[in-house]
Amino acid sequence: MSKIKFRKPTRLEVYKFICNSILVLLGNVLIAFGSAIFLTKLNIVAGGLTGVGIIFQHFLGSYFPGGQIIDIVVFIITWILWVIGLLTLGKDFAIKTLMSSIFYPFALALFLRVEPFQQLAAVMAYYGYDAATATVAPISNLLLCGIFGGVFVGGGVALTFLGGGSSGGVDVLVAIIAKFTPIKESIASFIVDGTIIVLGMFIIPNNIVPALCGTICAFVTALMIEIVYNSNQQSYQVDIISDKWEEIKDYASNVLDRGTTIIHAQGGYKGEERVILRIVFDKKQYIKIKDFIASVDPKAFVTFTRTNAVYGEGFKSNEKIIKTKNK
Repeated sequence: MSKIKFRKPTRLEVYKFICNSILVLLGNVLIAFGSAIFLTKLNIVAGGLTGVGIIFQHFLGSYFPGGQIIDIVVFIITWILWVIGLLTLGKDFAIKTLMSSIFYPFALALFLRVEPFQQLAAVMAYYGYDAATATVAPISNLLLCGIFGGVFVGGGVALTFLGGGSSGGVDVLVAIIAKFTPIKESIASFIVDGTIIVLGMFIIPNNIVPALCGTICAFVTALMIEIVYNSNQQSYQVDIISDKWEEIKDYASNVLDRGTTIIHAQGGYKGEERVILRIVFDKKQYIKIKDFIASVDPKAFVTFTRTNAVYGEGFKSNEKIIKTKNK
């Protein structure tokens, strides 16, 4: 029986692993901070496991010393979902969510139970208002906490994605729904989080306004993910029909350091033989190439297409995709 040989990772691979781990850890810190400091004190249910924890705390918190069980609920459900994910989605997905499943509950407990952070949460919730006698926070406080909670949570989720991880929690449930039903992940995520928000709205007494702020928080979270993560993945493809295509090709190769593809085509109207020059580049180079084409040939026919991600030389590597498929 042959022995399994393990390849020693290169320095670049070690560096990438460390950087990605830092991004995932930092992302979880931001998610936990945003949830604990801005959302839990005012019962702002914005979906996710923290929203589930807020609902459970309303019913069971009085049975525990200090009345704080949100982090306990999050810890239990996180690991139940992780085991279910391991059994239904496989080890690759489980490994992807492992770091978040370990670190997020502990970070949340830190922000919920350490006194300086408790005081900060009280200030955020009842600033300009007597927290000792307050039963309902002012609308302005609810709204600001909902917005900034979404900023921190969305930014944290985006960082975990950039690090190649997953935020775990309800993401496991969303992935299971998407795998075993025709429902897409985006719709499944909306259904899961929407259900949690609606439950918080009607189960917790006098919680309609905080729940509406939770809806705003969920929207801001999605917006932050779009800004921080999705926009970072976007690249562009341009197809150019121009008599000056050689000059444009040289500019792309020598100045932008981008490869080009020459496509020989025939015009449908006059039947003329033309050249279509295709270039793929990142969003930072969009203005440069657009302005250069306009300066060289103002009459050039140009179409820009935005892409969500590009893999290959000069862009993201295909190696990670190939390794994942071969596991």
